[in-house]
This record gives sequence, C-alpha cells and structure tokens, in this order.
Amino acid sequence: MEKADLVISGGGILGTALAYWISSLYEGKIVLVEMAEDVARHTSGRNTGVIHRPFYLHPEKRRTFARCANLSYHLWKEYASAENLPWKEIGTIEVATNDHQVEHIKKYMQWAVQNGMDASEVELLSGEQVKKLEPHVDCLGAIFAKTDTSVNYQIFTESLKKRAVSQGAQFKFGFKVQDVASKNGALVIRSVDGQEIETSFFINCSGGNAIDVAHMMNVGKEYTDLHFRGEYWEVSQAKSGLVSRNIYTVPKHPDIPFLDPHWIVRADGRREIGPNAVLIAGSQTYEGFANGLGEFLCKVFERPLGNKARLFTNADFLKLASEEWVSSISKKAMLARVQKFIPELKAEDLVKRGTAGIRSSVIDPKGNFIKEAIELEGEKSFHILNYNSPGATGSPAYTALLVSKLEKLGKFTHLKKRPIPVKGIWDFNKVINSL
Repeated sequence: MEKADLVISGGGILGTALAYWISSLYEGKIVLVEMAEDVARHTSGRNTGVIHRPFYLHPEKRRTFARCANLSYHLWKEYASAENLPWKEIGTIEVATNDHQVEHIKKYMQWAVQNGMDASEVELLSGEQVKKLEPHVDCLGAIFAKTDTSVNYQIFTESLKKRAVSQGAQFKFGFKVQDVASKNGALVIRSVDGQEIETSFFINCSGGNAIDVAHMMNVGKEYTDLHFRGEYWEVSQAKSGLVSRNIYTVPKHPDIPFLDPHWIVRADGRREIGPNAVLIAGSQTYEGFANGLGEFLCKVFERPLGNKARLFTNADFLKLASEEWVSSISKKAMLARVQKFIPELKAEDLVKRGTAGIRSSVIDPKGNFIKEAIELEGEKSFHILNYNSPGATGSPAYTALLVSKLEKLGKFTHLKKRPIPVKGIWDFNKVINSL
C-alpha cells in the first residue's frame, strides 16, 4: 500500500493551491488525488473565467470571501505577469434594469471600499453613461468595476500544479475516492478502482463531491447539497463586437443560486451569454438530468432527507427551477433574458452551446442555501464544503488562510517544516499578514 504524510482530495483550483502552499512550507510526501485526467477539468475550468473584484459581496455576511477575493486579485495579477498567462482587464458593468436594482447598486459602491477596493476602481453610472461606454446596452444605471479581469482558470491551475510538483508534491489522476477508513492510527483512502493510500492526515476539497466524501467519514451529516448546471451559448464572430466588456445583472434572488444572465468576454476573445442554473442529479452531469437511473435514485434518497424536503416545499424555488429548465431546452428563452439589456442580440447570433459548468450548493437542515464556505474537522481530516463563487478568484489567499489555520490547530506537526520556504512568486507570511 502506498503511504503518504498528507493526502488532498480534489484537483480543482482549491486543492491545487493548497498543494502549492503546503509543499512550499513543508517537506514530506504530499499527494493530491483527482478523479479526472488533470487539474481543473470540472468546476474550476468551467466557470465564467472572471477574476472578480468584491464590490458585490456583503462586507460582513461574506467577509472571508470578500477579503480573499480582494487580495487574490493582486496575487493573480502578479502571477500572470511572472508566468506570461492571459490577463485581460476589461472590466464588468453590472446593470440595473428597474428602480429597485438602481438602489441596490448604490450599496455596491460602499461595499467595494469596505472590502478593500480603491475608490477609483468602481464608478456609478447612469443609463446614459453606460450608453457612452457600451452603445448596445440598455439599463437604468450600473456599477462599473474597472479592474474585473478575464482569465483562463484551467491554465492558471495547470501552471500552479507545475510549481507544486517542482516543490515535491505528487498528483495522482484517475483516483476517485470511494471510501476512507481508519487503520492502525492512520487513514486509508481507497479509490473506486481499488487503489489505496495510507496517510496521517487528509484534506477534503473535492468540490461537487465534497459532501459525499465528508459523509463517508461521518462529517457534516447535517448537510446535503444540490447540483446546478450553468449553461452558456456562444455568440457569433459577427456579433462578438456588440459589447466589449462583461455585462452582469443584479441578482433577483440573491438567496437562491439562480444566476441572472451575463454577457461574458472570455480570455481567448470568445463571447458567451449565460449561465442559467439547471437542477441536475450529479456533480458531473453535463447533459440531461442524470447519468443513469442509479445516479438519480442516489440523489433523491440521499440523507438527510429533511433538508431537501423543506426546500422543495418552497413554491418560489420550484417555480424558478422549472424556469431554468425551460431556458436549458429553449435557446429563445435564454436569449429573452439577455435581450432585456442587449436588445439587438438575435437568436441567429447564438451559434452553438458553449461552456457548461456545475455548482454544488450546500443546504442546511432548515432548507436554506448556505453562502459561505463550510470548514469542518474530522478524524485526522479537514473538510472544505460549499466552496463556490468567487472561490476561484480568492483561492490563493483563501488557501493560505487555511494553511495558517491548520497550523494553529496542530494538524501539520507530523510534517517537517522547511528551514526556508521555497521561494515562489507569492510570499506566504506577507499574504497572511495582509489578511
């Protein structure tokens, strides 16, 4: 049986950044296991591709995400420059299409500064001022986040993996965790195909499967989750110049993970509209509702049953869920959402289906969606659940914070600390002190 000092489950941007930080600070056998063929093949590589400035995050209710996102913008910018990675600082205009939303974006101006942004990075615009910047966009007003940046998170994560490997971290692909068991004072991590790794400590950051892995270890049994697929349509080359910046809309239902549509400028220049939030049975169900009857039944009868039962008695949720499925089936339904602020866009301008990504949202015992990340201790383990947007943006700072927290909890005492940390682009102590 293979033995390791530390195993990380999940090769998204969260797990990869953790492997990077830990291997820069500690010696020993640090192994990251991932079910896909490489890093960032699921949620981390299938999102909007935007490094978000935290103007829209409540400075108290979402304090951790806001602070980490603010600091990580500067970390990613430094990293992209050093590694010569695509970095398009094109900005995001979040538009208000009714009077209530106009009042809401005024709050964003205050939140931006409270979350550490420079006042020069954001500007409150009238509908007429938006027209001067983007003549094809209709709205009553907007907030302009000038430093929002389009990147390719898959490329960023692959680059960070290379640095982690150069520091001694190991990555094992095609390893889907099926079971975690105690054995002789250690943990044995077993994959679906029978591979086994014995480890002294285990960190679960498995994204859409994080709840499942936690439940294997009797951790977080009070929580369950639901999976939502976000779908995009790609805009034709002929109409790609219609709008030059990202256009977002103020969420109508901030407590439910149904996203109002965006116009996205990808790092490679492609334009896409989306996403919706289609309720599905599995964390890798990129088409249809479920990958087979087994997946469907597992999700329906997954415990605890009460969390979802309470949610599914919410009439607003059920209405919204049905509307999202309509937007998945009908291109015209998706288009109608975007035409509210880009009326010139036509059905023939949406030439093919684009990116499809999945967000897994945790539900508490009262049937409410949780907004912040959940951190839970288990037997010789630590679990990060519900790590959602803007998680990719904030991952460098958030993972540094996690490492510092685990150090204070005494979880790394079995590892040998490097006398001098591996010199990288980022300085761990400087990041922690900045938070």
